[in-house]
Amino acid sequence: MTFLLIFTLDKNVSMISAEQSRINQLRSLIRKYDASYYGRGESLISDKEYDELYHELVELEKKYPAYITPDSPTQRIGNDLTKEFAKVEHSVPMMSIENTYSEEELNQWIERTQKNVGSKNIAFIGELKIDGVACAVIYRNGKLTQAITRGNGATGDDITANVRAIRSLPLAVDLREPFEIRGEIYMSFDNFRSLNETLIENGRQPMQNPRNTTAGTVKLLDPKEVAKRNLSFSAHFLLSNSYTNKHGDNLSLLAELGIPTVIHSRPLQSTEDIIQFCNEWKDKKNGLSYPVDGIVLKVNSIPQQKELGETAKSPRWIIAYKYQPETAKTEVLSIDAQVGRTGVITPVARLKPVPLSGSTVRNATLHNYDEIVRLNINVGDTVEIEKSGEIIPKVIRVVSKAGQKEPFKPPDECPSCKSSLVRIEGEVALRCINTSCPAQIFASLNHFVSREAMNIEGFGPALIEQLINKEVVSNPSDLFTLTVEVLADLERMGTKSATNIVSAIDKAKNNPLHRMIHGLGIRMIGAQAAKILASSVNDISDLQQMDTEELARLDTIGPNMAESIRMYFQQDKNIDLINRLRATGVNCKGEKPQKPDTPRPLSGKTFVLTGSLDNFTRDEARDHIERLGGKVSSSVSKKTFAVIAGKEPGSKFTKAKQLGIKILSEKELLEL
Repeated sequence: MTFLLIFTLDKNVSMISAEQSRINQLRSLIRKYDASYYGRGESLISDKEYDELYHELVELEKKYPAYITPDSPTQRIGNDLTKEFAKVEHSVPMMSIENTYSEEELNQWIERTQKNVGSKNIAFIGELKIDGVACAVIYRNGKLTQAITRGNGATGDDITANVRAIRSLPLAVDLREPFEIRGEIYMSFDNFRSLNETLIENGRQPMQNPRNTTAGTVKLLDPKEVAKRNLSFSAHFLLSNSYTNKHGDNLSLLAELGIPTVIHSRPLQSTEDIIQFCNEWKDKKNGLSYPVDGIVLKVNSIPQQKELGETAKSPRWIIAYKYQPETAKTEVLSIDAQVGRTGVITPVARLKPVPLSGSTVRNATLHNYDEIVRLNINVGDTVEIEKSGEIIPKVIRVVSKAGQKEPFKPPDECPSCKSSLVRIEGEVALRCINTSCPAQIFASLNHFVSREAMNIEGFGPALIEQLINKEVVSNPSDLFTLTVEVLADLERMGTKSATNIVSAIDKAKNNPLHRMIHGLGIRMIGAQAAKILASSVNDISDLQQMDTEELARLDTIGPNMAESIRMYFQQDKNIDLINRLRATGVNCKGEKPQKPDTPRPLSGKTFVLTGSLDNFTRDEARDHIERLGGKVSSSVSKKTFAVIAGKEPGSKFTKAKQLGIKILSEKELLEL
C-alpha cells in the first residue's frame, strides 16, 4: 500500500510539473505576442487565438494558484509604453476588459451582474467595439490639453501633439469645467486602403490591418505625418465630477459638445434585448466604414458601476462580446502577377471560390514576393484568408501544404510587356520600368477615371481595355477626345450608352482641380494631399514653379512628398499631358481660398450628409459645400448647421431630429 501511495504521489507531481511547464510556455508566448502588439503594433496571431491562449493560462492559474507569479501576463495590463514619449499617470486606471465569444458566457455575466446589484431591472448600454487604440483625452477650460495612451493601465504615453492632428476631435468645446473622455483612435477602411496603395505603388511593405496601422501612427514622432494618415476618434466614456448618473446620457452630452461617440443602443433592460442588439450588428457592421469586432456592454447606472467595482484587472460592470473572426479556408489555384500604374508587380492568389463576409471570394492579395517567402505559400496549398480593410482579402497563413514542391519563384519579366523586371534599392517590390507597358497604361487610366479621382461614370475596366487594344486611348487626355461614334462602335456599346459616357466626360471637365491632381497618379500623393496642393495654387501651372522647400511648407506635405511632386513636374511628358488636358477643356484652375471680402454663402457652416442623393455623389456634395465655404463632418453634434438628407437616411437623420438640428433636402442645399 505504501508503494501504491508513493506511486500515486509521484504521478501527481509529474502531472503538476507538466501543467507548470504549460503555464510557463503560455506566459512566454503571451509576452512575445504582447511585445509585438503593444510595442510594434504588429499582430503575430489573430485576436481569437490570443484570447484562447490567455483564457487557458487564466484557467490553469486558477487550478494551480501556487504557480501564480507577479510577472504573469494575467497579473497586469498590456503595456504600450515607449521611451520616446513623456509618461503620464492616469487619474483613474485604464483597465482591460473581460471578453467572451460565447453567448452562454454573456448570459452568465448578465445574470451575475444582476445578482451582484440585487436587481433584475438593471439597464445596460450596448456599444460597437471599434478595433482601434485606447486613448484618454483631457479638456480643461474648454481646450484639449492632453491625450494619453493606455500604457500599462496606470501610466501612459503623452501623445497630445499627435491626437491634436485628428480632425474629427474638437480642440475646443463649449464647456469650461475640466473633464476626461476615453475612447478609440482608429483608421477607416478607405484611408487604410489608400495608404496601402501608396505604399505598394512606391515599392514599400504594406500595413497589416487598420488597427495595427493606427497603433503605429499614434507613436510617430512627427504630428504632420500623423495628420496625413487621417485617423478618427470615437469616445465611449466620460470621467467628470458633476455629470449625470447615466452612462447613456453622458454619451449624448459628449455628442452635443461636438465630440464623436461610438454607435450605441438605448438602455437595454432584458437579456433578449441585449442578445438582439449583438446579433443585429453582427452583419450590419460590415456596412460601416471602419473596423468593428464586437459589442461592449456596460451597466448604464454610474452608481451601480461603482457598487460593482472591479477585479485586479477588469471592471465588473463591463464586458466585451466579440464576434468570431471572419476567416475562411480554401485552396490556392494559382499565383498571378498584376502590374500597377507605377510598374509595381503585385502577386495575387487565385483561390477556389469560398464564401466570406457575405460575398464569394476568389482572389487574395499577397502584397509582394517577400510575403510569399514569409508565408511559405505555394500553388495547391490550403490557406486561411480574412478581410481586414483590404480591397480584396489577404492570406493569413498556410493551413496545410500541398506536398513536396519547389519553392514558388517570382517572375523575371513583366507579364504584360515581357520587359525584364528590376528591384530598386531600398524597395521590397519588383518593378517593370517600361513606361509604354500596356498594363501600366491600363492601371493608370483605371485610376484616372475612378470615383476617388475624376469620377467619370461608365468607364469600367473592360471598356478601358478595349480602347487601349484598339489604340484609341494611350493617356488620360485621349479620354476627352472620345466621340459617340467611336464609342458606339465598340463591343457591347450602343449609341445610348456611348452618349451617356460622352456626357460624363464633359461633366468631368468641370471637376475641381484636386480630382485631376489625384488622377495624375503622382507618387505618394493621395486624395487628401491633392486637396492641399489644389487649395494652395491659382492654377496647376503654379506647381511647376514651386521648389521642394515651398512644397514642404504646405500643410501635411513632407519632404519626400515634395520631392516626388517636384520630380513629376520636371518631366516633359507630364507637362505635355497637363497641357493636352487643358487644351481639351479640363479645369486646371486652383482652389486657393478667395479673398476675405468675397462672399461665400456657406462660410462657417458645418454639414453632415446622410442617405443617397439624386444629383450628387457623396464626394461631389462634399466638394460643392467646401467650394462655397462650408465644412462637412462625419458626425452630428450641436455644432452642425444642417443635415443634408437623401433617400434612405441613416442614424444621423434620427440623431439630428433628437438634437433639433435643421434637416435639409438636396434641393434646399442648392438653394443655399
